Amino acid sequence: MTGPAVFIRAAGAVTAAGAGVEALRRAAGDPGWRPPIGIARPDGPPLPVVTCAGFSALDHLPPLVARRLNRPARLLAVAAREALAGVGERLPWESTRVGVTSGTTNAGASAILEIHQAVFLGTPDESPPSQFLSTVAHAPASQVSILEQLHGPNLTFAEKQVGGIRAIVEATRLLRRSRADAVLACGVDEAHWLSAEGYRRVGSQRCPGSPGMVLGEGATALLLSLEAGPAPLARLAGWGSASSPAPPWLYPSEASGLLQACRDALAAAGLTAADIDAFCTFANGIEVLDRLEQDTVRAVLGAHRPAVIDLAALGEGAFAGSLRVLGAACAVAGLLEPRWPVPAHLAALGLPALAGRPRHVLVPGLAAGGSAIAVVVSAA
Repeated sequence: MTGPAVFIRAAGAVTAAGAGVEALRRAAGDPGWRPPIGIARPDGPPLPVVTCAGFSALDHLPPLVARRLNRPARLLAVAAREALAGVGERLPWESTRVGVTSGTTNAGASAILEIHQAVFLGTPDESPPSQFLSTVAHAPASQVSILEQLHGPNLTFAEKQVGGIRAIVEATRLLRRSRADAVLACGVDEAHWLSAEGYRRVGSQRCPGSPGMVLGEGATALLLSLEAGPAPLARLAGWGSASSPAPPWLYPSEASGLLQACRDALAAAGLTAADIDAFCTFANGIEVLDRLEQDTVRAVLGAHRPAVIDLAALGEGAFAGSLRVLGAACAVAGLLEPRWPVPAHLAALGLPALAGRPRHVLVPGLAAGGSAIAVVVSAA
């Protein structure tokens, strides 16, 4: 979609590397860094999920605030506060003109489980009323808007692995249609055994001797506006969205929707494949995605071979989609240069590791069920 330029003014993150974009930068620049993986479940061995093991909201939020938020809301509140602080103590917009968009795969899982345990193992009277507000996926974004007094539009998207990217795309719509002057575009997921167990049962989770995805926990926040401000991180130059038919629990067998999304994003940005300096991989350990990503590189980029930005070590989920956009923005701003190895399926095509500061980054995403989104992040 074409329209006025949208700028990424500031960013915030909580990842397995720690709280803050600086913690992410340090981890990504360390070839030997490894994330904490594993959460306990009540009836079996631990499940492979990347966790924010050392995170405590009490290090960043007042105790009375932190205690009333569940874990996804705490993660997002800390990331959001970092992003908002990037434009100063006071926001340069009216509070009614600042919106929030968010993408998530499992926000609300812990609250739902707690209520169901109380109801089915006890009586309905024992269910904790304070948890009802946290059972909906929209709760973290709503809590952020209350905490930070952001009274503009507030939307949450549950679009599996591209939910976080969808939140960023929809934020640009709100800005270009004058529904808001600034939007905090976010992604958040929590490490929860019940959510991970679902992926295990459909056979998409990594296990000994079998490839698959490792879910991730964390939150990202990008503050977007049509005004560049004094020092924007990057610019959202263009985006595209399409789909390929697939059952909701499977990735599509072919990449037509993703190819269309990437081509539309390049066209909206006014760029050609040769202009792309870096490609942000969406590989997550599921073998079919490796093939679809190779097909995308061949069809969209032709003989051109940009560098690779890979943040897959931080886990998969809606949060991971928004994290890739954040990583691209930090890369073009000269704040991030991942030193992790290029995935084997992309190295086989001749794509090198990132070395230096890219100007244009293509960030594609593909979800189970076939939703495909791509954005181009460019230097401001």
